[in-house]
Amino acid sequence: MEPSLYSVNLTRVNQPGKVCLELKGSILIIHKENWVSKYSLYVPIEVVNIEEEKHRNYRKLWESILGFMLAFLLCMPLSLWFFYKPLFYSYDLLWAIPLIALLFFALIVGFLGLSQFIKLNPAVSLIFHHRSRMMKMSFWIKPEIRVALEKLVSRIYELKKILETEDYIPLKVCPMWFHSKPYRKALLMGLAVSFVLFCIITIFVVLQIAGEYGEKIWWTYGILPFPPFVSVISEYIRRRLLWGVPKGFKKARDAFEKENYSTAIVELQKLLKEQPDLGIARFLLIQLLTEKGEYDNALKHCEEFYFQEPSLATEMKTTIWWLRCVKERMEHSPEQSQDVKDIIKE
Repeated sequence: MEPSLYSVNLTRVNQPGKVCLELKGSILIIHKENWVSKYSLYVPIEVVNIEEEKHRNYRKLWESILGFMLAFLLCMPLSLWFFYKPLFYSYDLLWAIPLIALLFFALIVGFLGLSQFIKLNPAVSLIFHHRSRMMKMSFWIKPEIRVALEKLVSRIYELKKILETEDYIPLKVCPMWFHSKPYRKALLMGLAVSFVLFCIITIFVVLQIAGEYGEKIWWTYGILPFPPFVSVISEYIRRRLLWGVPKGFKKARDAFEKENYSTAIVELQKLLKEQPDLGIARFLLIQLLTEKGEYDNALKHCEEFYFQEPSLATEMKTTIWWLRCVKERMEHSPEQSQDVKDIIKE
């Protein structure tokens, strides 16, 4: 198998997170991992087109907007001190000074983000077809990764020429493995709800202080920890209290989410011996065997799964066949095949 000499970490244009491009054999692998999920997309190089472009960084625009919004929120309590200055004592400046410092910091962030948004930045785009639709991924070209990126791109063009001369059968699919972390996702959704509530409560508190009317609602900040807690607990209940799902399947699913595939496979095999007609267990077992590279065992279980879900089993068999082709292309570079042909001719 060709060593992974061609890999580079990139930042997607106007999207959060880092992406790793890795070239193995004649397959370009796109890895992305964040706090709540990760995926690996396998793209045959013959379907990849590469273009250099220039883009504006809309993330910098959002940074600018957030900076100006924070400055506006800071102006609201500072305006109380400005308009009602005679009512304040000299020691009241103790809370005004840090607010003024934060105000200037927010304005600096806003103007810097706006200036960086106006400027066009170099980027490289990968264009290919995934699931019968065109997919385009754009990445920023930063000075520190330019050399590694140029090396990767030149290698892709070199391999594409070899594939054209060798008459390789083109692969028309781009398989992808996706893994999610459900509890982290639930926590993130709960925190988002808490943030929205925090903004709403803060606006009402500031208006009450400015107008000096009504009972203060400081106590409402106490509800902010509840949305994340409720979101995580509801996810736990949804996953643990599923009626009719065997305990062995839950153990296998937990092991699968922890990427302990061997334990998950053993649990599912035990479960299928007891309940051979349990479709969800066989479906997960096929997925695990395929991801581990045990394609023959996966195909054998597809034959048994065919009697329960004929169309799904047929689709899975096709996917496994394509994945096997992708793995062979990853393990054997075109140069190796060319060398073997030259030896045979001699």
